[in-house]
Amino acid sequence: KGNVIYTDDLVKLFGQDAVRYLMIHEMPFDQDGHITYPLMIDRINSALANNLGNLVNRTVSMQNKYFNGVVANPKASAPLDDELVKACADTIAAVNAHMDTLHVADAVSDIFRLLDRANKYIDETMPWSLAKDPDQISRLATVLYNLLETIRIAAILLEPYMPVTSGKILDQIGTQQRSYDSIHT
Repeated sequence: KGNVIYTDDLVKLFGQDAVRYLMIHEMPFDQDGHITYPLMIDRINSALANNLGNLVNRTVSMQNKYFNGVVANPKASAPLDDELVKACADTIAAVNAHMDTLHVADAVSDIFRLLDRANKYIDETMPWSLAKDPDQISRLATVLYNLLETIRIAAILLEPYMPVTSGKILDQIGTQQRSYDSIHT
C-alpha cells in the first residue's frame, strides 16, 4: 500500500534521538499515531532545533562571551529567577508522575515546556542588556547560571528518551553533575 515508514530509513535521515522523540511525541499512551516526513521535519525544526538547540547554543555562547565559559552563581536574584526554579521543580515532579503512569509523551512534553519557559526567561531577563552595564555583572552571572542549571536538569530528564542528545548537551555545558539524583539537590 505504500503507507509504511521504516525506522532504519528515518534514523539515517534524522538521527536516532530525533526519531525517538518523534515516536514518543506523536504516539501518546494508549493511542495510535500519525507520522509523515513533513510532520517529522516540522517537529524537528520547531522542538529540537528552535527550542532545545537554540536555547543551548544561545546560553553557552553568552556564557563563553561574557565569562569565558566560567560558571558562577553570585545569587543576584530577582522574582523571575524564583519562577524558573519553581518551573524546574514542578517539571521534575510532573515527569516523575507521568512516568509512574507510563505517560511517556506527557513526560517529554513537560520537559519541552520547561525549555519553552527557559527561552522566555532569556527574553525577560535580556542578558545582552545586562552585559552592557558593569553594575549588572552579578545579575548577568546569575541569569546565565539559572539558564545552565535549567538546561542541565532538562538534559538529565531527557536522557531516557534522547540519550545521545542528552549527553551532547551535558558535554556542551561542561558539567560533571549528570546523575538523576543531582537534579534533586
